[in-house]
Amino acid sequence: MKRSFAKRCVAAMEWALDATGAAFGLVIGALILLMALEIAIRFFGIGSLSWLIEIAEYTLCGGTFLAAPWVLRQGAHVRIDILVTALPRRVAVRLEQFCDLLGCAIAALLFYYGCAAVARAWNANAILFKSWWTPEWIVLLPVPVACALLFAEFVLRFLRVEGVVRGEADPAKRASI
Repeated sequence: MKRSFAKRCVAAMEWALDATGAAFGLVIGALILLMALEIAIRFFGIGSLSWLIEIAEYTLCGGTFLAAPWVLRQGAHVRIDILVTALPRRVAVRLEQFCDLLGCAIAALLFYYGCAAVARAWNANAILFKSWWTPEWIVLLPVPVACALLFAEFVLRFLRVEGVVRGEADPAKRASI
């Protein structure tokens, strides 16, 4: 039996979110190990990993953006659901959908400006000078990529809330639907 195109797209999206979440977890683990190594190297007076701070800056910033859609999918983002649980079901669902549409709009806006920043850095051949010479567009690229994934996840959240309307799920727990 063939899966529909929509189901394949959702499966690909889930895979992409799992991949970005896992990659960020691995990067954080590697940074922790490298920082421990840096402390040991300095303690014994062997030298220093002067480039480590720069790598940590870039990976923490880019990785946080890239992990945001995964966190949203898991429902692990900050959420105050006292209002949603106190409202009647239909009103709570519409409030959830409004928030998802607002999230789509913000993600689309950040995607646009992120693409513009990447394009400007690319066209200007901008280079960041620290320990290494890094093309600026590489550092900025995670922003539009993550915002595209965020937009897609907000659309999926908007569509999943219909299960709440039919009484199949609690609106306060729908992020895990």
